[in-house]
Amino acid sequence: MAVTKFYNIEGIIRNGFKLSRDYQVLDFTFTKLGDSGVAALSGSKSVRQLRRLILTGQKLTSVAAEFLAGSPTLGNLQYLKLYRNKLGDEGCRHIANSPNLTQLKSLRLGLNGVGPEGARHIAQSETLTELTSLILSDNKIGDEGLRALGEAHNMGNLEILEVKKAGITDEGILEFVKSRHFPKLQTLVLSDNQLTEKGHQAIQEFLIINRVLNRVTEGSEVLDLSKLDLNDFEISVIANREELKDIQKIYLELNRLTAKGIEAITSSSQLNNITLLSLDRNSIGDEGIAHIVNSENMQNLEILMVENNGLSNEALKLIAESENMTNLTRLYLEGNDYDEEGLEYLAESEFLEKLEYPVLEREEEVEEVEEEEEEEFEDIEEEEEEDEEEIIDDDEEYA
Repeated sequence: MAVTKFYNIEGIIRNGFKLSRDYQVLDFTFTKLGDSGVAALSGSKSVRQLRRLILTGQKLTSVAAEFLAGSPTLGNLQYLKLYRNKLGDEGCRHIANSPNLTQLKSLRLGLNGVGPEGARHIAQSETLTELTSLILSDNKIGDEGLRALGEAHNMGNLEILEVKKAGITDEGILEFVKSRHFPKLQTLVLSDNQLTEKGHQAIQEFLIINRVLNRVTEGSEVLDLSKLDLNDFEISVIANREELKDIQKIYLELNRLTAKGIEAITSSSQLNNITLLSLDRNSIGDEGIAHIVNSENMQNLEILMVENNGLSNEALKLIAESENMTNLTRLYLEGNDYDEEGLEYLAESEFLEKLEYPVLEREEEVEEVEEEEEEEFEDIEEEEEEDEEEIIDDDEEYA
């Protein structure tokens, strides 16, 4: 790789460190290096501790990418921004195959003349396994390039993928969202592409599924989705996922669920063995309770937590009259608008014989107490009569 000799790279590096006030960061946005400058930089021992390198608008070509990829002194680099250059597919190939850039977590290659082949090089890289953020916006990778990214097997740590203005259509999106190679991907930006509502919805559903399934481990019986700000639509997207078939306990407190979200849960073909359902601090209302108690999928329910959900006496009545609630042992109702009438419904229910909490004064127990009191009273009367007879006998004997 023959390049023009670049002078005073060490001085430029020193000035860069001074400007950043950090020996781990170099930003050359306002310093023009070109391919020759990057070649000199890549050979410098002064950048051994470098973590972040910014080389935007430098008119760099694949030659610069080859020097960066081959540098033995850039092994600690974690952030590489090469926005607005001319690396092309060949530059992507050099970076993707680099034996030195194994620590790279963020790679920003926007506006670099990258096509489908460049995207494929990155997708097939065995070096870029630590990437958490990949930016390929303003490159015409198209559906073919996005499809190649979806087939990547070594990018399981990726959290952010941005491919704006890249010639992508619904066809590419619908293929990409089938991928199960990105368990940590939470941000997928595809604005300024030729997408319809169908494509946008596919993206939204993909991110929801990723967000939830990331919390499901194989064979796990517990799913904790509390405090995720989930809404009804998000719940409806994941409710019938086969990955949830073993779940027995679901924690959904502190979300934004209404009766519609509860309907999605209770009608799910996968969630039919639930023993614990925690819904505290949502807005399911009496209608949400109706969905729960009328669902045959909820027949195994033992613990139901519905505190602060806008429930009235009607909700308690629905629970009391449901044959599906016979296994219920604990019912948490605090923070709802019910009164003694509602508790009476529970106490008089023929289906809630296993209910231990809340502690209720049932009719049979009241009758037993009354009978015990009557028996006690009768015993006292008998004792008093016996005492009177003894007194009479004593008086007669004395007389």
